[in-house]
Amino acid sequence: MEEGRKGIAARVTHRLRAQVENVALRFVTNVGPTARFPAEPWFIDSIDASDGTLTVQGWAFVDQPRPDGDYSARFAFNGRPFDRVAYPLTRNDVGDCFPARKGAKECGFVLAAAAAADVYPGGVLEVTCHDRATPPIASGRDSWFIPDPTLHADLPDEDRRFRVIGNRDPLAFLMSGCTDFNRLDRACAAVTGTHIAEHASILDWGCGCGRIARHLAPLTRNFSGCDIDIDNVAWCMEHLPGRYSASSLRPSLPYKEGAFDLIYGISVFTHFRTEIEALWLSELLRVAAPGALLLMTVHGQTTVDYARLDVAARRALLKHIERKGILCSGRNDQLDGHAVHEDEYVNVYHSQGYIHRAWGRLFEIVEVLRGYIFTHDLVIMRKR
Repeated sequence: MEEGRKGIAARVTHRLRAQVENVALRFVTNVGPTARFPAEPWFIDSIDASDGTLTVQGWAFVDQPRPDGDYSARFAFNGRPFDRVAYPLTRNDVGDCFPARKGAKECGFVLAAAAAADVYPGGVLEVTCHDRATPPIASGRDSWFIPDPTLHADLPDEDRRFRVIGNRDPLAFLMSGCTDFNRLDRACAAVTGTHIAEHASILDWGCGCGRIARHLAPLTRNFSGCDIDIDNVAWCMEHLPGRYSASSLRPSLPYKEGAFDLIYGISVFTHFRTEIEALWLSELLRVAAPGALLLMTVHGQTTVDYARLDVAARRALLKHIERKGILCSGRNDQLDGHAVHEDEYVNVYHSQGYIHRAWGRLFEIVEVLRGYIFTHDLVIMRKR
């Protein structure tokens, strides 16, 4: 995952910033940078497990100052401490991206340890950066999960991957998919006491080219995926276990009423205006079994916090989202030429208040975990 120090910060923030450029805001504030954001996702720039040493480089904002300056206990791999921890290191490239966060540039880390015989126990390496502000239910947010690349030689091509994550790097595709799956699984276990794969019937709503499905589908017998990108659906049908179906911008889905007891949708409700969102909420209610758990992501405050905005612009956008509840910030062209979307595939923000008011009419809103899936909020809800 060697992108260079500037590369990761630019990749994380460029597309998020683009989402707000078309939003007209008028707001004047004298409020200065914040001490910390409500949720602070951290990032890995590179991992090297050659020559008998595991080396991990990246950045993470300081959660709470340690009077003795010893932050080594923040970091672990596969539950083990690193032998050497250099942190916090100055990262001006990251600091330049976060003018609204105090001390943002003092965030770099280089971690090293003698590599065990198997860096990927069970096929996955877990690297953890503990944040003292993370509540137990959101503790999955503190880890990235990196699958052994040798076990995933059969990947979709770079154009298919780009349509899913806006990135052509194969290792970024693997790491983000494995991380999202494991974070979803930990959130599910925290709420229900059971893992995702233990549910009888599972739907990946918006499966793309199987970024998450490749990690989950082999673990369960009743897995379905659907997407409006017909080409990506065809790739999943040929290469991954499970059943995959093409869907359209608007309901309905090709499933019977009450078909699934767990449904997840990653970066789907981030792209619908109010009218289409309402249609899909009703359709998900239809295909969800009584008591079913639904895991959906939205763009919320963390997306704004990580959008490279200055203090005034960040504050203005947050106030505008809170006032509107759901805010469209512009068209998204990522699926152009690959799915019929009637220019209705857009980028939208949601406030937590809106989620509770609008979505709460149909579902029980169990939790909204800020910044839990990348910079998305995770909405955990249950069919009554």
